[in-house]
Amino acid sequence: MLEITSPIDKLKTRLVFKRIDYIQEHLEAMQRDPHGLEYAPWKEEVDNIWKEVFSDLNGMSEDAQKFVLEAMRDIWVSYITHYGAVDS
Repeated sequence: MLEITSPIDKLKTRLVFKRIDYIQEHLEAMQRDPHGLEYAPWKEEVDNIWKEVFSDLNGMSEDAQKFVLEAMRDIWVSYITHYGAVDS
């Protein structure tokens, strides 16, 4: 496992993983109720969280980016497969 030494990378990594946990909670709720009234707001919120995740990644070192991207690969692939691209 990579040891992240930069204070900025450590902070951004923690933020990204917290956001990924939050996304996971939303995805579980969306899967339980895909036709409910809350689906669209949840989807919009998850899209915005993904934007924040990738914004944080842009501010990290290359090694930290690789570590985080690998760690979040499964949830990103699942999200993109089931819910489509992030709206701009």
